[in-house]
Amino acid sequence: MALLVALAAWGLGRVAGFHTLLFALGVQILLMWWALALLARTKPALRGAFFIVRPWEAPLYQRLGASIFANILRLVGWERLRWGARGFGGTRASLARLDHATREAEYSHLLLALICLGLAAGAFLLHAADTAGWLLFTTIPVHLYPVMLQRSLRWRLQRLGIRE
Repeated sequence: MALLVALAAWGLGRVAGFHTLLFALGVQILLMWWALALLARTKPALRGAFFIVRPWEAPLYQRLGASIFANILRLVGWERLRWGARGFGGTRASLARLDHATREAEYSHLLLALICLGLAAGAFLLHAADTAGWLLFTTIPVHLYPVMLQRSLRWRLQRLGIRE
């Protein structure tokens, strides 16, 4: 699967140009498809102290603009599109599934952010600073803000005593 993603990214780079915003966005989308397949195949436990949100985190994420980002996602319809995939049916009984969905999303976005940082470093070492810049520029809204949103939501769930 990773080889297919790499080949698709190479093809996209040949068509759109490796030094463009379109290439960076395409790489982000390809990596997200890969992460979905990886999660479905490996089913990681996603437990541990890392997934416990500290009390200071949610206010920090709010100050960094996570709620503004959430409003933008609602405005463009992303929340409606992803509603069914989270497994949350709107009942208290489905909150544990929602907690797990936040862990899955956070895990995949963090993994992809690290991969994008590695790709950006590689591009920089290959003297493609523009490609590195586009990859870093797109990583913030595509991966880091979603992590902040997942952790903010899980903080609210933790305060209700909901844990997977």
